[in-house]
Amino acid sequence: MLTFLNNIFIPVLAAAVLPILIHLFTRRKLKKRSWPSLRFLEEIQKRRMRRLKLKQLLLLALRVLILLLVIGAFARPAIRVLFSGGVGAHERTSVAILIDDSYSMGQESAGVDLFTKARQSAEDILGLLKEGDELLIVPFDDIPKPASREPMRVISGARQIVDSLRLSGGGSDVWSAVAYATEAISKSRLLHREIYILTDDRNSGWHRSGELKLPDGVRLYSLVYEPDDERNLGVTTIEFPRTLLQKMSPFTMMPEVKSFASGPVKDHVVDLYIDGDRVAQKTVDLTPGTIVSVELSAGVGDIGFHSGEVRIEGDALPADNSRFFSFKIPERFDVLVVGGPESKFIAEALSPQGEEFFSVKRIGYQRLAGEVLSKYDLTILSDPPELPVALVSSLDGFVHRGGGLFVLFGGSPDPSLSAKALFGKDFPIRVVASIGDSIGNKSRLNLGNADFDHPIFSPFEEIGLPEVDFRRIAAIEGASEVPLTFSNGLPAIAEATIGDGKVAICGFSANLEFGELPATGFFVPLIHRLSQFLASDVSAMDPGYLVGDEVVRVLEDYDANAGALRILYPDGASSFFSPRFAGGKALMNIGRLETPGIYRAYSDSTVVDMFAVNIRIEESDPIKLDRAAAEEIAPILWLSTDKSIEEEILSARHGKELHHWMLIAAFILMLVELLLGSAWRRPRDLSDQIRGKEGV
Repeated sequence: MLTFLNNIFIPVLAAAVLPILIHLFTRRKLKKRSWPSLRFLEEIQKRRMRRLKLKQLLLLALRVLILLLVIGAFARPAIRVLFSGGVGAHERTSVAILIDDSYSMGQESAGVDLFTKARQSAEDILGLLKEGDELLIVPFDDIPKPASREPMRVISGARQIVDSLRLSGGGSDVWSAVAYATEAISKSRLLHREIYILTDDRNSGWHRSGELKLPDGVRLYSLVYEPDDERNLGVTTIEFPRTLLQKMSPFTMMPEVKSFASGPVKDHVVDLYIDGDRVAQKTVDLTPGTIVSVELSAGVGDIGFHSGEVRIEGDALPADNSRFFSFKIPERFDVLVVGGPESKFIAEALSPQGEEFFSVKRIGYQRLAGEVLSKYDLTILSDPPELPVALVSSLDGFVHRGGGLFVLFGGSPDPSLSAKALFGKDFPIRVVASIGDSIGNKSRLNLGNADFDHPIFSPFEEIGLPEVDFRRIAAIEGASEVPLTFSNGLPAIAEATIGDGKVAICGFSANLEFGELPATGFFVPLIHRLSQFLASDVSAMDPGYLVGDEVVRVLEDYDANAGALRILYPDGASSFFSPRFAGGKALMNIGRLETPGIYRAYSDSTVVDMFAVNIRIEESDPIKLDRAAAEEIAPILWLSTDKSIEEEILSARHGKELHHWMLIAAFILMLVELLLGSAWRRPRDLSDQIRGKEGV
């Protein structure tokens, strides 16, 4: 079907009748007179006049056709019609511009990043809007982030909105943005509604199950930008050590680097930064699609919070070149030791020669009810009796809120009753009975096997376990995590998690009557490392969050009288948050974060919290967009990014424009008309024809 984009020129097509009128009004009627001498020319003249009339009609047709083509070209005809109205037309239109700000838009084409190209295209679309049009600008990554709640009728500030957009660290979800925009502009009273998707050529953002039904009158266009450099590596994850971090003690981590490039990569540098300083470096070789683990080691000399970054450089997509993490080396742990005289060995093991890494308070069970457990990082119960319900409830709340609990049942009067009272009958780890007694000097049991990959026992891998005699132990069953056993195979230490806290249940005692462990050189490092393990995270490494996560932080050392905290973002911006208390914890609800990097919480000038936010590496997947699959979800008109936006929109809406071809055709016909006209105007020699007639 044929339509015209510039209808104002259609009446001018009537000018095509001018050659016909000129032809009719300039015709001359000749009077016929007989002339005997010319009788031989009559037959020749009749044949010539017939040919002349035919040639005149042909020239007339050419001139009319030339005028029709030239005037028609100015009317801009198109060979089919998909829609009427829209941007650039005279009808008012409701327009939604969806701008992908995911981190993959940071790749470049011809030295300009794709996000800049998308913003320029958005401004070109804005230039086509007319008074009375409606506009909705929706930047999006994995969620839509509309610049306004409803389409704007006043679009004078739209360019400033587009200019203010920045890349996020998120992935992309095109269809969620389309669904949002569809719902928003479907409420418009304007007849014509259009959605423009400005995104890159990665398939990762186009996943959707099922069809997306567009309401009548909603048209969907997409401009897809392609980078000219696909050389990309990314740090996908970091495997942190199962170790207890201490100052001046080195640790090793294993980041993974993946090649998204189409060719092999040789000697690419991987750096480890701690607190902004490069402390380790390795080189890697990768083939397309492979993942390589890199071993990097470092250490710190100070207590407190520390930030880390694994970084690679020199590829086409900077956003996935870094993976951030944080960790804390505490100044000290506050430990409450509860028990009888045997608990003295535990307290002295934690603070040998007045060492202040552990701040230890030692009390008997009769004073436990008067203690505020939230002041401590770890509570140690030595040979506990059957505790009353109130104390059990207090200990249970302490562990659920993140406290550590270390219980030695080897010397309890009845370890089975003590364990049931403390953990309840439904707890998976059960203490069933005592084995052995304190009578006689003959040893009954020894240490068995240790898990040297466990952070408690990793330092003992080279020297092994010592010979330790046990006369009486508590038999433990049902444990899934057993880092140490006795020689009879029963667990010597069983590990469990309750709420946010950790629990270690031990089958031995610190009482010398029941074993020689407190008198050995193994006891001090064992209690020391076991206590540190329970009082802190396994490694104290915090891999942080992913972009788009809702971040809620639990503050361990927050002073309720400190007031609001200042959060310093990776880009230098800051916000203030007032923590709230829930379940005895100080919580800071920060919300959704979009910028990868290290975040710090300050109380005045003191850092009270630190955490990392990292990208979702799926957005780095280089698999290209399948346009046919996208069209199965919803009808999309694909616009070229290399041509004029206005021409592309009008061409997509109305079909293939013909004005260029019409002008070319008109030029060719003009040449034909000139050639034919000049050839037919040359005089012809009729003498040969006359002599032929005379001969007859």
